[in-house]
Amino acid sequence: MEDINFHDFTPKERYEIIKDFLVKMRKADSMPSKDLHVQRFFEHYLRKFYRLPYKLVNDIAYCQRAMKTHLAIHQTIVNVFGQQADADPVIKNKYIVELEEMLHELNAECHYLVLRLQDDIDRFCLAFTEQNLKPNELVIKDIVSEAIVPLVVAPETFIKPYFVLERPTESELLKKYFIIEGAEPAVQVPNTVEPPKTKTKPKPHESSHNNMDVRKSRLNLQAALNRAHSKSQPAEKNEEDDQEDPTKNSFMESVGLCSHAQYKRLKLSMVLLQKRKPKPTEKTK
Repeated sequence: MEDINFHDFTPKERYEIIKDFLVKMRKADSMPSKDLHVQRFFEHYLRKFYRLPYKLVNDIAYCQRAMKTHLAIHQTIVNVFGQQADADPVIKNKYIVELEEMLHELNAECHYLVLRLQDDIDRFCLAFTEQNLKPNELVIKDIVSEAIVPLVVAPETFIKPYFVLERPTESELLKKYFIIEGAEPAVQVPNTVEPPKTKTKPKPHESSHNNMDVRKSRLNLQAALNRAHSKSQPAEKNEEDDQEDPTKNSFMESVGLCSHAQYKRLKLSMVLLQKRKPKPTEKTK
């Protein structure tokens, strides 16, 4: 039986093979030291073929490590507050109660995981226990300890839980309960990047305001031109004025600018005003 590789069989097939073997051994009453042989095979079967569930082992180790961390912080708080005469006992009790509640939760979760692991071991040993054969407790403890203890005592090994809640680390607990110099990370000031120098565009309301001012000045200019045109009455009209392009004049007037014909009439009115101005006499000199 010890030469059989039970990894090649399913759990149900392993169960049937071991059950048949134990039944045959029980019938062999004349076989000397049969109990010792069966017990030796049982231990061999456990050590070589039992595989602990990885996630259960991982979470049990995580709970044990977290409990160890919280106990250390608990003791640190007791020592620090005991050394300070002016320490506030209310704050101390608050911290202690928080840590003790966390320890109770971790202990309950770890106990539940251990029960699940025990159920898995019982299923693996079912073929033996049905024949009133109990597994060696020392062998089981050795198997479990070899899998869990190295994870608990190796802080450099990162463990992330699968089933239980993730707890704060030792450094996070110290930052929570103590003011540690230099613990807070420095605030990084982002590098200010100067925006490209571009011409600032006027805001919509500013642009509309400027347009209104321009429009207003053009209207004033147009009114002045109309007044000058009404006062001036030229005696003659050039044929060139009659042939002026009406489209061009209408466009110039629409934007508040002086057309060529209006400019000529304005200049003519200024000349007429100069001619009508009386000449200075000897009395006015």
